[in-house]
Amino acid sequence: MKYISALLLLVILGCAPQEPQKSTMDFPIMGELPMGEYPVGFKTIFTFDESKNAIPFSDWEGHLYHEYTSGTGRQYQINLWYPAKKGTGKSLKYQDYIFLMGRQTNFNDSEEQQAFAQQLFINQTQNLRKILEPDSNVTLNSDQLNTLLNLDIYARENAEVEEGKYPVIIYPNGSSPAYQSITCEFLASHGYITVSLAPKGRFSSGLEISTIGLEVAVDDIEFVLSKISENPNADLNRVTIMANAISSSVGAAAVARNDKIKALISLEGGLPSSFEQRLLNKSVFYQPENISVPILFIYSPHPAIDPEFTFHLKYADKYYARFPKMSEFAMLNYGVLGEFVPDIIGKHDGDARKGFEAANELVLRFLNQKVKGESGELFDDSFINSRDHIDSTFQLTAVLSPPNIAVLKDLFWEEGIEAVDSIYNEIKEAGNPQPFNKEFYVEYRDWLAWKKDETYANRLKLYELAYDSYPESAKINYYVAYFSMRQELNDQAIKFYRQALSKLDTDKSLTDEERTLIRTYSKEDLDGLME
Repeated sequence: MKYISALLLLVILGCAPQEPQKSTMDFPIMGELPMGEYPVGFKTIFTFDESKNAIPFSDWEGHLYHEYTSGTGRQYQINLWYPAKKGTGKSLKYQDYIFLMGRQTNFNDSEEQQAFAQQLFINQTQNLRKILEPDSNVTLNSDQLNTLLNLDIYARENAEVEEGKYPVIIYPNGSSPAYQSITCEFLASHGYITVSLAPKGRFSSGLEISTIGLEVAVDDIEFVLSKISENPNADLNRVTIMANAISSSVGAAAVARNDKIKALISLEGGLPSSFEQRLLNKSVFYQPENISVPILFIYSPHPAIDPEFTFHLKYADKYYARFPKMSEFAMLNYGVLGEFVPDIIGKHDGDARKGFEAANELVLRFLNQKVKGESGELFDDSFINSRDHIDSTFQLTAVLSPPNIAVLKDLFWEEGIEAVDSIYNEIKEAGNPQPFNKEFYVEYRDWLAWKKDETYANRLKLYELAYDSYPESAKINYYVAYFSMRQELNDQAIKFYRQALSKLDTDKSLTDEERTLIRTYSKEDLDGLME
């Protein structure tokens, strides 16, 4: 803890020698991005979570490198870009970011690890190129690699932070910080603290492509947030997650668990895909009402991507912008690196750098409006029409969301079950035909069952609301019947038992065990009621 505090103090106070500040024209790697008013500082924090075991490094193919493991706890390399004071800090080259790729699990800096990191960058670049050009064997040669390594970086190491409180952007990526640094520097120059990390798996540094893997990665994000909270310049009441590829689904999972996060950006992420939605839907946290922050989706044509896969997130204002001439990983630094190594990850229909810049400008507009509260329309015609990489935009307005279950439990003691009924009807009248999800009824029912509903009247009222939203659910029909029977409303009970039985074969949400139990108990109760 003392080590981390000391590192954060260096960020705040600054300790690097001062050098003359260059103009933005001196940094070709920034392209034509409209940089903000702030110089940018950069700092890396190396820390451990001692409550968890250390893990070995894993490359994209799954090979383990135990020699690139150090410490006794789970390793975290946290990279920060922040608004800085002019003329402070030490100049950097792009190689400094690439070398950090070799220090994700072993924090020691050595020539061996630098060579290892360079080879990782070469291999990963080649793998990304194969996505657009599957038969390609093109790889970076030494001259091309050296060109990239020697690019001057806009951010300055250990620069003194500019006084103030700044919104925080968490940008997870498996090859942090070499893949998202340009965007992070751009946003930091406009008054944001940007933070990158490489989320890891349970047993290695590689992110696991599973529901468990997403939840483990969310734990990593929350650990990093706890460390950033020690920075007095970080405004933890204005946190955004921005992510690419499957990390965008990690971001959605994090939003569902942590209401400190106020916005989400899927930057060519897999979030609007059926595969990643299936992973997310297996998580108990990923429920529409748990996600009510504004979301920006930037996406390109892809057979697996369709905005409709995110329409169920009805409690969030959602903004969609399609970039038809781009590809997923050109939204990372590769969108600009292609200026120095042509077609570095394959040929694009459009100008990858201009597409990358347009996406970054749109991200900044979204952040300024949704996080900083600036006025204006996100998809203003003058902005969209001047960026020919964006061919279509649309937005979906959030519907009214219900209070959380803790509030609804408290209201029960103040106003009775009528409070739930009143809120239900208010939300429905506002345009939401299903104000509560099915899981809510189960949890609230079980809570009422503990000495709050001896006559079953409250649970009957609850499930009459459930039936109003989900009339085709065999399980909900069964519970309306059961609670009606307990209230001695026999004709109503008979009606709903019969409806439950009629829906057993069409209700695909049931397990075989649930289907058997509903059939058995419904028939038994019907026999008793018909005597």
